[in-house]
Amino acid sequence: MKRLLLSLASLLMATMPLMVSAQKLTVEYESKINANSPDAMKDAGLPDEMRHALIAAMANVKAVYITYVDGPQVEGRVQTAKEPQTFTFMGQTIDGNDMVKTQLQNITYFNRDTKKSVNKVDLMGKKYLLVDPLKSDTFDVKTNEKKEILGYECTKAVSKDGKNTIWFTKHIPIEAGPLYANVGGLILEAEMPDNVFVAKKITMDVDHAITEPTGGEQTTEKAFKEMVKKLVDRMRR
Repeated sequence: MKRLLLSLASLLMATMPLMVSAQKLTVEYESKINANSPDAMKDAGLPDEMRHALIAAMANVKAVYITYVDGPQVEGRVQTAKEPQTFTFMGQTIDGNDMVKTQLQNITYFNRDTKKSVNKVDLMGKKYLLVDPLKSDTFDVKTNEKKEILGYECTKAVSKDGKNTIWFTKHIPIEAGPLYANVGGLILEAEMPDNVFVAKKITMDVDHAITEPTGGEQTTEKAFKEMVKKLVDRMRR
């Protein structure tokens, strides 16, 4: 009986997610526009009627978002989906992957040690570096709300302003994901004003060296958004 119990215990432990302490990992997420968010694509500066129509048309367009972690450094990049995808907007058939390709040169980066965030953005052929202090929203952790993602038990947390909902796992105690959240674990799902991210694959390695982005006109995220708004306003006149 003792041997049987030990064997059962071994089988049980073998099927449980282990606490991962690796300092290098890659997380692949499926990303889609958050069609349920009233704030989706608000920064695009489109009239509300056109914005809502575009969101509805793009609701099923997928992208791949990859988070790379190497010690305190975290990098995020977008890739196109593997399968062809199209959508129809204002009578035109548009290649969904071509839409995603406009973001391929963009890089999100933060360093948990230096508390620095640097986003590299390509806008109409010009590159910008959005440099800001690394800050986390304050999250209300819902300790009684759990679900499993990729075999890891995840806990729900909601930002104080209600705009971001995340599911994170303390089985991988690395604060990384599509956004920075000081919750003590890796984010495996995130619902944000513009996009929804769901983790599909985790690899305990990184295929390239992570370094802070360089090569662009330096500004801040706030100043960049104000510049984009003015640019869109001029184009609409």
